[in-house]
Amino acid sequence: IATTMAIGSVTSSSEAITQILDRVKKNAFQFALATLLVCMCGATLKFFTFPMPWIAGQSECVKIVHDAPAYASAFAMDGYSFQPDQWVRTEPDCKEKAKVFTFVKEEFTATTAYLVFFGVAKACFNFLTGVISDRIGRKWALTLGWVIAIPMPFMVIFAENWWTVAVSNLFLGMQQALVWSTTIFIMIDYLGQSNSGAAVGFNETIGYTTIAIINRIVGEILDEDDPRGAPYWIVVGLVFSGIFISAIFLRESRTEAQTEEASTTERSVEAVQEGTQTTLLWPSGRASKVDVSRSAFVYTSFINVSLMSICFAGLMINFLSGFAWGLFVKWMKDGQEGKWEKLDKYTISDIVLTYGIFKGACQVFFGFLGDRLGRKWLITGGLVTCVFALILLIGVGRENSDPSDGFFAGAAFLGIGTAMMYSNNLAAVCDHADPSWRSSALGAYRFWRDMGYAVGALVTGAVADSIGIPWSVGVAAIATAVAALGVALLYKEIDSVEKNGGAGSSSGSGSADKAEEIEMEKPEAKARDVALEVPPVPQPYPAMANVGFVQQQQQQGIQAPPPFQPHFGAPFAPQYQQAPFQPAFMGQQWGSA
Repeated sequence: IATTMAIGSVTSSSEAITQILDRVKKNAFQFALATLLVCMCGATLKFFTFPMPWIAGQSECVKIVHDAPAYASAFAMDGYSFQPDQWVRTEPDCKEKAKVFTFVKEEFTATTAYLVFFGVAKACFNFLTGVISDRIGRKWALTLGWVIAIPMPFMVIFAENWWTVAVSNLFLGMQQALVWSTTIFIMIDYLGQSNSGAAVGFNETIGYTTIAIINRIVGEILDEDDPRGAPYWIVVGLVFSGIFISAIFLRESRTEAQTEEASTTERSVEAVQEGTQTTLLWPSGRASKVDVSRSAFVYTSFINVSLMSICFAGLMINFLSGFAWGLFVKWMKDGQEGKWEKLDKYTISDIVLTYGIFKGACQVFFGFLGDRLGRKWLITGGLVTCVFALILLIGVGRENSDPSDGFFAGAAFLGIGTAMMYSNNLAAVCDHADPSWRSSALGAYRFWRDMGYAVGALVTGAVADSIGIPWSVGVAAIATAVAALGVALLYKEIDSVEKNGGAGSSSGSGSADKAEEIEMEKPEAKARDVALEVPPVPQPYPAMANVGFVQQQQQQGIQAPPPFQPHFGAPFAPQYQQAPFQPAFMGQQWGSA
């Protein structure tokens, strides 16, 4: 059955699969290495984070109670009368677990703080990863990620307090950003822009399916009396293996993206490599040179309304992931007072496995589907499915005496909803970007997406401390519904005509973006875009900055071109009588073809 792709030409699904397989075969070993590295990255994440709820928690020996003993309900001292509203009760002959950090009163904002450290670090380094990958390449960005991870398992193993463990997640965030992001860039480089959804879907499916499987494995090997043992020694082995594989066997793939953009924009590869700046043109006519990576961040975050809605939807993805890995696990581990007792670690790991397996296994399907049918309604549908899942969890957790079955169902729906939008969010950013600055745009999106870990942990933790976990889940459901409405109303699909015309010329919300357009094209590509507009009044030299260059050309005996006469053929291109000079745009000096 032939279907119209979100970007690209009309093709059948079988032809698309054949095309993808052909591209993989051209770089089979490198693609396999990227697959292995994302598996290792996912395993590192889960071996490191799954034991966290067991490393710190409520003391088993000392607890705060509000029912004071009858003989000590009030007392007098120095002429004053005292009426305590809570007491500390100590269990006799009780010993705390030696390797567990305990609190007399557990506060969720403290015990889920590791997600804040992880989220902030991963968000910031996601953007830096995009910049590093575009500037120095994928190989060394990925290798650097594994090197940065060296201290983190040892910080947990030898920690003397909970906050050392929490801070170690800064290094985990850096490592995940550098390694996982770069494997995504590599797979998109090899599969190409038109298959970006399939590339991201495959990457995320492999990674999150690995995470789901590791949930079960780490649940088996976790020693609740010593949760800082075996999982973290496994992390040590993964880190040093990652350094070895990345540094020795991985090949640079950045040239694939540069070649693709050169072909798409009809420029040379050298021109793409040299295009590192954009120009911001103010109403006064003043032009400001801006580095491409910074322009990509501003464009993705604040200019393109479509991508703004995608960034908020992405933030909600990891808002929910943070809930699933942190507060949800805490809820199951501690139980709901007056309703149900805490669940055992095997049930908890199976429920988290259910969320992870659906989130991982379905992404390649939904990513491939998004390449054919578009991103908008898959993303919106995914957010709506997550809202339904959260409402189900609230109902089950508040009302049932045994919430296990309901939690399994809610976790499955949460995983499916996340899978629908996860890879399509990333692919939507690719649709609105050019290959040469695609990594920077993806880095900007992933900055906002992974900030969801921190925002989610802070918001849901604060609400849970104030009025209970079920209410914090309700807050998450409301925020997710707002994100769904934003994508439905604001996101604009990119079709083949717009994409071939350049991502920078596409707008997130129709003509509204054009009023505040920031030039995202490379200078050489701008001449091609003139064909789409009414030509301006002919001028002998488009930029006064070129006068010195023209004089230099004249000194060398090369005659400068006369004022050009527009030729209204198709496509439009300035016609010259002499040497094939190109008109200067965006402050770019003239140069011979």
